[in-house]
Amino acid sequence: MIRRVPADDWRGQGQEAYLCGLVWRWSAFTPYRPEWEHDHCECCSIRLSKAAGDLQSGFVAQDGYRWICKDCFDDFRDEIQATVAK
Repeated sequence: MIRRVPADDWRGQGQEAYLCGLVWRWSAFTPYRPEWEHDHCECCSIRLSKAAGDLQSGFVAQDGYRWICKDCFDDFRDEIQATVAK
């Protein structure tokens, strides 16, 4: 497995245990539940929402629940064995 980030990168906190093997797609932010207004990147916790000033798109898992920003996805893609949906 190729590691794109140093072992001591603060963003890597064992997420591969639950993100490993998930299928992802690039998407505009859509809340998992109607009452949710935002979510956070699974790695760096940056805020994703439809609001100005927040990231408004990222990679979302097929379940629509987990989000990863583009920078973290690029860095951790190999570690989490990510597959991108066509």
